[in-house]
Amino acid sequence: MKSLPFWFIMVGAVLALLGMAWGIQMAITQDHALAPGHAHNNLVGFVTMVIYGVYYKLVPAAAQTRLALVHFWVALLGALTIGVGVAMATSGQGEWLAQIASIATIVGMGIFVYIIFRNRAALA
Repeated sequence: MKSLPFWFIMVGAVLALLGMAWGIQMAITQDHALAPGHAHNNLVGFVTMVIYGVYYKLVPAAAQTRLALVHFWVALLGALTIGVGVAMATSGQGEWLAQIASIATIVGMGIFVYIIFRNRAALA
């Protein structure tokens, strides 16, 4: 089985590829109405997930905990749904998915902050 850093970075890379394709689609059609969803996909889906993965690669002891695995699944839920949820909200299709994604994203960041604090000696 691949390591936790691998999965964070792999998910981030796949979401970056999807975000780029979405951006190209918007450029081709000249319809940028869903740009906020595209931006959230790239920021949460790519940037945040890759940062998580790099941290866990730098601090392997943190990646070995059960909480790190919980962090992955919570962050994954947020990353996979935030772009679509914001796009739905922007286009008037309801805010429920954006709300769920936002909660998952902030809970994931909260878990990450706790993990960093708990492993602060590793990067000191």
